[in-house]
Amino acid sequence: MSNFINIKSRYSQQGLSLVELMIATTVSLLLMAGVGQIFLSTKASNSLQNGAGRLQENARLAFEILSQNIGQAGFTTDLSGISAFNSANTLENGSENAGLGFTTANGTASDVIEINYVSATDCLGNGTGASGTATDRYFIAGNQLMCLGNGNAAAGILGIGIENMQLLYGEDTDDDNIANLFVNKDNVTTWEDIKSVRISLLVTTTQAMTITDSLTHVLLNTPPILPINDNALRRVFTRTILIRNN
Repeated sequence: MSNFINIKSRYSQQGLSLVELMIATTVSLLLMAGVGQIFLSTKASNSLQNGAGRLQENARLAFEILSQNIGQAGFTTDLSGISAFNSANTLENGSENAGLGFTTANGTASDVIEINYVSATDCLGNGTGASGTATDRYFIAGNQLMCLGNGNAAAGILGIGIENMQLLYGEDTDDDNIANLFVNKDNVTTWEDIKSVRISLLVTTTQAMTITDSLTHVLLNTPPILPINDNALRRVFTRTILIRNN
């Protein structure tokens, strides 16, 4: 009886065989690989969603600033009137971003717009002095929306993640105070007949993304901007701004 108990006890305490241990290890590794893949996929998806959200917010802020400021072009407090646009400094294909290939040579450089309006401060909040007239020039430098106010030694940053800006001017050709023809700067007939400005922005994420920009982007009548193929998400946004005082 004693020998039977000892033999049973010895067999019941057997460990795993080498084959069983290898199988268990392999299954564990497969499970860990699956969990890791899910984690990386979720992280990339969250990063993309956050980047897209910040991109849209940067576009919204840029348009809010442009709409508020450009919309008051030509504003004056009396009947003397001022020119809403400075046509000499309003440029078609004038602000290059050569690092991304947006150059005057291929017609994709950003446009530049300069406006006037009666105000105690310019686009950067600096005083306009005795003249009481703000002169603001909007352009793209690098990946930033910039403004140069009158009397300022240097331009200031108004928005980030803005890679390209294209403009069309809505001209009223039948005297009904409504734009019926949108043209680029070089084709404007009479600046006093401009009733609106159509603005198209190419906006990008400001942090690296696990994505390849494989889209062709078209901004108004500009030649298509071919895929840049870097780790950034890009979208085109367009808005038309009414010029109330011209």
